[in-house]
Amino acid sequence: MKRHGPRGAWFASALLVVGLASAACDKAPAPYKASRLLMGTLVEIAVVADSDKARAAAENAFDEIKRVERLTSFHQPSALTSLNEQAGHGPVRTDPELVALLEAGLRIAAETGGAFDPTIGPLTRLWGFSGATEPRLPTQAEIDSALSKLGWRRVRVDTAASTVHLPERGMALDLGGIAKGYALNRAAAALKRLGIRAALLNAGGDIIAIGEKSPERPWRIGVQDPRDPRGILAVVELKDKAIVTSGDYERVFFLNDERYHHILDPGTGYPARGMQSVTIVFSDAVIVDGLSVAAFVAGPKKGMEIIEAVSGAAGLLVDAAGELSVSPGAAKLFELKR
Repeated sequence: MKRHGPRGAWFASALLVVGLASAACDKAPAPYKASRLLMGTLVEIAVVADSDKARAAAENAFDEIKRVERLTSFHQPSALTSLNEQAGHGPVRTDPELVALLEAGLRIAAETGGAFDPTIGPLTRLWGFSGATEPRLPTQAEIDSALSKLGWRRVRVDTAASTVHLPERGMALDLGGIAKGYALNRAAAALKRLGIRAALLNAGGDIIAIGEKSPERPWRIGVQDPRDPRGILAVVELKDKAIVTSGDYERVFFLNDERYHHILDPGTGYPARGMQSVTIVFSDAVIVDGLSVAAFVAGPKKGMEIIEAVSGAAGLLVDAAGELSVSPGAAKLFELKR
């Protein structure tokens, strides 16, 4: 079996920051840049401010991401793992913040017809992507058993009581499809509270742009070509937006020349087919995170419909054959390179 990426961590990024260096005519200082390994990926933060202020603000943002990780991690002890361990034991009281994030995930599930499903945890465990062990090809019997534990409609949430009920033992919530987006939302809010007006946050390809890199110069983000690790498919200029790419090349192994990647279809139990990558730009990182997964799982036609149903969202899709398509109004946003 051929596998991409180092054991236990995946650092391939579907989105690349391009043109970070400031021109001589820029009035803003060069960005202060720092990185940390968090949430199973490399998190990079660039802050445009005086060095001491920028450094303190970046550390504050990293602390906020760490806090969200302790809340939402699927593999390390967290409020989420504690909740999953009590599946089948009635309503479980948990952190109100986790309840609110789960509710957001359930809304995305409803709006995408279940293409995004926060109860996909049993499949996540089975395939082994992003965990401490090597991913593997499960048997059909194992997949069928895991599928029987899925079902976002089965989850019961009581916001007032801050409880979540997973009715069957073995059910498990996996909020990995939206947790990084949420962490970036919270980190961006922390930066803004400290008076930061320009910054870029990148969590393994989930990106939030705050303000502009320098006056009248938005942040420039390159979208990786899904079949060329050194190629750029498109460039996007961003200001006060989030951008996320879901691709079949970020966490992947090959067996008998078959590609197996980490974006699992909750309908089949196998990696979703029909797409190479989906890139979406929107104002909210949680929503764009979930939408990119849902559109990838749904395939080219339904995936485009999912994007078009969200006012203000712009998408770039690459299907299994490598054909590109952009959502209405997105052509001006994406500067295509092929």
